[in-house]
Amino acid sequence: MVGRHERRIQPAGREEAQVAVTGLGNLAVKVADLDAAVAFYERSGATVRDRMAWNDGERADAFLGPLQITLFTRAIYEDAMDLPDEGFLHAALFTDDLDRELDGHEVLWGPAEVQGPFGRRRIAFVRAPGDIRLEFMEQLASSE
Repeated sequence: MVGRHERRIQPAGREEAQVAVTGLGNLAVKVADLDAAVAFYERSGATVRDRMAWNDGERADAFLGPLQITLFTRAIYEDAMDLPDEGFLHAALFTDDLDRELDGHEVLWGPAEVQGPFGRRRIAFVRAPGDIRLEFMEQLASSE
C-alpha cells in the first residue's frame, strides 16, 4: 500500500504524485438567483444555512444528507477565468498539506487564506481533466 505522500513508479518508469485528499468538503455550484436555488434545495429536503455576503457575491450551504452543496453567486476565482452565469464550479477537497498537494498541478487561483463559518482555511484551485476545477483546502487552527 502506498502512503498518502509517497510516489508510485508508473509502468513507463515515470513517477506520479499521489493525491493526499483526506475528505470531501463540498460541491460548489454557481447560481444566478440564490433565493430560487435556496428554495429549490429546501423543497428537496435540504437544510440550508450559513447564507452570507462572500467575495462580492453571496453564498449558502445546502446539506442533503451527507452531501454539502455550496451555492455561490460569484466564484472567488472568477476574475482569473471565464465562467458561465450558472453551473458546476468545483469539488472542494481537504488535504493536510496544501503546498505539497499543489506540487505538479496547474494552479488557477491561490493559495490564499479564507475565513468563514467553517473556520480558517488555506485554499487553492487547480485545473483537472474534463475541463473542471478542484479546490484543495487545508484547515487551519482558529486565530483567537
